[in-house]
Amino acid sequence: GNIVDLTKNEYRILLTLMEQKGKIVSRERLMEKLWENDSFVDDNTLTVNMTRLRRKLESFGLADFILTKKGLGYRIS
Repeated sequence: GNIVDLTKNEYRILLTLMEQKGKIVSRERLMEKLWENDSFVDDNTLTVNMTRLRRKLESFGLADFILTKKGLGYRIS
C-alpha cells in the first residue's frame, strides 16, 4: 500500500528489470532504454540513477531487490 516516488529514469530502470524478471539486463541495454537518442551519456549517470533507485526501494524494505551481476548487468529476484 506504499507509494515510492520515482523519477522518470528510475521508473524506466525498474520497468525494464521487471519486464526481464529473473534475467540479467546489461548496463548497455538499460542505457539504451533510458536514453533512446544517439547523444552520449556518461556511464556514471546510470550508476547514479541505480544507486538512488536502490535507496528508495531499501527504504520500503526491499533491500537487495536489484542484484548486481559483476561484469554482466543487473537483475531482480
